[in-house]
Amino acid sequence: YHLLCVIQRTLRESGIRHHWATLRTHLSGQVRVTTSMVNDKGQAIHIRHTSEPEPVHVKIYNALGLPVRPLRRLTTIE
Repeated sequence: YHLLCVIQRTLRESGIRHHWATLRTHLSGQVRVTTSMVNDKGQAIHIRHTSEPEPVHVKIYNALGLPVRPLRRLTTIE
């Protein structure tokens, strides 16, 4: 609860006055996606990346001092 209050206060100070449910709905649009495939050598390749942030995401992240792409692209070969 304390963390939620701090986040909402910080956003309000930046002019973002949404309810928590609205913030969750907005932020649910940015996702982490894994694409899997098998190459010609029979190895499984997994590529994991974050979708492009929408302007509303960027505004919220900037207000909170967070990076818009907190996780780097990750490729694994098995």
